[in-house]
Amino acid sequence: MIQARRLLLALAVASTSSLSVPAWALGIGEVHVQSALSQPLRAQIPLSDVGDLGAGEVLVRLASAEDYLKAGIERSQFLGDLQFSPELRAAGGSVIRVTSRQPVREPYLNLLLEVTWPNGRQLREFNLLLDPPSYSFQAPVASPVVASTVRQAVSAPASVPAPQQAPANSSGPQLGSQYQTRENDRLWDIARAIRGPQATPQQAMLAIQRLNPQAFDGGNINRLKRNQTLQLPTAEQMQQHSASEALAQVEQQHQSWRAPSAPAQMDATRRTAAAAAPASVAKGDTLSLVGASTAKGAADAAQGKDQAGTSKALKEQLALTQEGLDQARREREELNSRIADLQSQLDKLQRLVQLKDSHLAQLQARLAEADRVAQSAKQLTQKEAAQTN
Repeated sequence: MIQARRLLLALAVASTSSLSVPAWALGIGEVHVQSALSQPLRAQIPLSDVGDLGAGEVLVRLASAEDYLKAGIERSQFLGDLQFSPELRAAGGSVIRVTSRQPVREPYLNLLLEVTWPNGRQLREFNLLLDPPSYSFQAPVASPVVASTVRQAVSAPASVPAPQQAPANSSGPQLGSQYQTRENDRLWDIARAIRGPQATPQQAMLAIQRLNPQAFDGGNINRLKRNQTLQLPTAEQMQQHSASEALAQVEQQHQSWRAPSAPAQMDATRRTAAAAAPASVAKGDTLSLVGASTAKGAADAAQGKDQAGTSKALKEQLALTQEGLDQARREREELNSRIADLQSQLDKLQRLVQLKDSHLAQLQARLAEADRVAQSAKQLTQKEAAQTN
């Protein structure tokens, strides 16, 4: 294994030595993905130290198949659809825009880009992780909404208005700042807006909950309160839990949220509505009973729909995670196969070196024997010459 690593290092050095050395290094940052899974790709790669370069002097393209092979990265067919557009600004903010015409079907992509400019060339690998477009942990309708629905049904059973969407915040959530929650705000959306490329949505969700425990009813991430001023975490605070730990804790809270305690809360609401029913009967109006039953049915249907949607989203997330694990397993097996091939080549080289060493030793022995014979012949010749004199 050590020999294999040495050979890999030697190959890397050899490949690097073939690249031209730039007069100055164009800075290429980390990629920022701005689209979701099943959508056309939109991403940006920041550039720095562009100097006085013009847009036409910086060329960006997908690395060649040979470069992909040397780097040990699989080049998928979808990558051929990508387009790269450098946008250079002398005042800063230069980027490479990465777009596609077709929607992305894979949860993550491996890009190997070749960036060239008049005095240099760089090969950079980027890993793009794309989240599902509509995955959330939005809680079902809570009991106060059920009570409101009952009152609406009493006054007008045939007309139950649909819930109105709250207006969007004038300023979205920002990393390390404060954010005022509104109606229909979802913790998942807030977490995705601030997480950045280094953290998962689950890590961001737990960091927000840890900094704002008062903003969650029952201490559960699925019960975010309205009109709460949230202190949003920094990038460092989101790294307190690993991605796997955060995923496990979020799943645990989600299971707790869906535990039998929720139906008990619905039962209490139903009993409260039933207790208020006799007063309506005394007035000779039985519409309240029909309204309560209708409202409960609507609430149960809404709860079932929300739970079904959440279950579907979880299944999609699980499928994406499993697909990522399978891809990692295949890559690991391929890497192990390549290492085995390198080890076989090293063994052959070692045997060849041993054969050469043995042959060299034989040649050295023959040379020593020839020197000894020549020395003996010289001494014998000198002795005969002395006797003749």
